[in-house]
Amino acid sequence: MANWIVRPCGVLIRDGQLLTMQYQYGGQRRLNLPGGNLEEGEEITTALAREFVEELALAVEVGALVGTLQTQAGGREVLHMLFQVHTNGEPRLNPAETKAEALAWVGPKALAEVSLYPAVPQDKLQPLLLGQGGERDHWGLVDQPWF
Repeated sequence: MANWIVRPCGVLIRDGQLLTMQYQYGGQRRLNLPGGNLEEGEEITTALAREFVEELALAVEVGALVGTLQTQAGGREVLHMLFQVHTNGEPRLNPAETKAEALAWVGPKALAEVSLYPAVPQDKLQPLLLGQGGERDHWGLVDQPWF
């Protein structure tokens, strides 16, 4: 039986741009969707809201499930669950809770040029950024480059 990790992450869109957290891995820049791992016994959307508070000092309302996808990391299967999140606040990094170096708002054109974690298929995120809704589905096992 595979060893699974469930990772909720938030899709926060403001003015047609997606909130990401910038990291350096192996000398490479990677933009991550905010989120994290569940604590024991924690409900998925509660975990996502907690991660936003801890890492970004930002209270969010967790909305609809946008989609799911699967990646593999270190011999483990990772199920990423993407949820829309809403807020009126401004995110700011909390260095005590994250190793992210900066926040980055990414628009539709730039999205195709960045390394995103999880590696959400571009055709799934683009409609959301353009305010056109999107297909809510399981997008399967995707190739996730690691540095």
